[in-house]
Amino acid sequence: MRRILLLLAAVVVGALAIVQVAPPDPEPPSFGAPEIEDPATGGAVASPSVWYCPWVEAGDIVDSDVMVATEPSVDVELTLLHPITNEEPGSSTFDIAGPGATAVSTGNVLRVGESPALIEISNGPAAAAAMAYADKFIAADQCIVSVPKIWYLPGGSTRTGTVTEIRLFNPFADTAEVTITAYSEFGIDTVADLGGLDVAGRSWTTIDLEPFLPFRDDLVFTVSTEQGLVIPALIRADDRGQAVWPGTGPAETWDFPIVTVGELEPFISVMSAGDDGIEVSVDIITPDGAVRNARQITLESSVPASIPLSDLAAPPFGVRLRATAPVAATVVAVLPEVDEDELGDATAETTTTLEDASGEAPAEVPFITGLAGTNGLARSSRSWIVPLDTLPGSETSMWIMNTGTEPVQVVLSPLGDLEPAPTDPVTIPAESILEVPVEFGIGFYGYAIEADRPVTVAWEISGERGVALTSGIAAE
Repeated sequence: MRRILLLLAAVVVGALAIVQVAPPDPEPPSFGAPEIEDPATGGAVASPSVWYCPWVEAGDIVDSDVMVATEPSVDVELTLLHPITNEEPGSSTFDIAGPGATAVSTGNVLRVGESPALIEISNGPAAAAAMAYADKFIAADQCIVSVPKIWYLPGGSTRTGTVTEIRLFNPFADTAEVTITAYSEFGIDTVADLGGLDVAGRSWTTIDLEPFLPFRDDLVFTVSTEQGLVIPALIRADDRGQAVWPGTGPAETWDFPIVTVGELEPFISVMSAGDDGIEVSVDIITPDGAVRNARQITLESSVPASIPLSDLAAPPFGVRLRATAPVAATVVAVLPEVDEDELGDATAETTTTLEDASGEAPAEVPFITGLAGTNGLARSSRSWIVPLDTLPGSETSMWIMNTGTEPVQVVLSPLGDLEPAPTDPVTIPAESILEVPVEFGIGFYGYAIEADRPVTVAWEISGERGVALTSGIAAE
């Protein structure tokens, strides 16, 4: 299967003249190169595919799971690149009887710290996602199948206590020449050192943005290549958690079926893809109905904005963002600033106590930490494939959002090792969201979803490790 990886870049050269690669292996490929398209409209493909997961790692502290869900029976090869040049990558091959899903712990394949993953799937529709976790840490999102010429990465910040990194993953044979352009509340932030970056073939680099762009409240990045292709991811962290999300393209409509969990305060990081004076409207979608035009702003060209959401509704809720021209958008959910005097001895690793009205012994109240973020969904669909994961000490839920004016009937077919039967059809009222708790326990890895009208889907996991939000993957 590794021969297929060599041939993927070769096909890109012949068809698109974007990258230069080594001569192809004489054996013909069993499937072609990644689709070159805007990932804002990308989804699971009904054919063989390669999925890219830039943020995967497995070391002494952090492990990762790579999840694959599929409708047909498929052969899968997972490849983990080695951080040392010319060292053999780790590899695992397995098959999935369709419809089905499974997960692979990357620590059982290669344990070297950072190690971006490629997942080659022999048929489709199928999809992949990845989750990294430790005792007090969790981050997850879908992997990438389509590769555009320009990526957008909203949601960064280098304000005090916040770290933003960009990981550039080049899974192809030849060196990629990359330019990162930064946009902040000051407009375009020109940084000469972020232009003309070389990322060697079958390697990656992780760039800490704080030395280049300190004390920026809002940061959006574009990643473009003069030659070659890369798959970027943005990593945002503070002392309470970490989140990752892949690059995306611009769109006029973005759906976020779930934007917050627990006490996290969500906001949308948004930026115009070029035009000035773009009008942006936010609709709030709750289990009980919608609030249209709950917030409206006007975007200046090349200046990102943060749209706060926590004052618009009590969680849980989803969001539809509508713009008069294409924009890039990501939701980020953070813990509110805490007055340490009010917390007393409470820390991120302990619980605080509250005395009840009767004066009885105080009850423990968990102080859950976390940071979460994910891209939105630029289109709705009647069919979805959702690779997901569960962990001890955490709760996992799927969220389905119906922004239409008519009720939607949805059939959920669980996938995975336990092979539970499909659920009875569920009706989601107009302009509302539905939570589907994942109650199958550890070892359950996905859903196939069919609806009689278009919907959008996401999933979240929260608990003692923190919180992660992940968008679903359209299957049509």
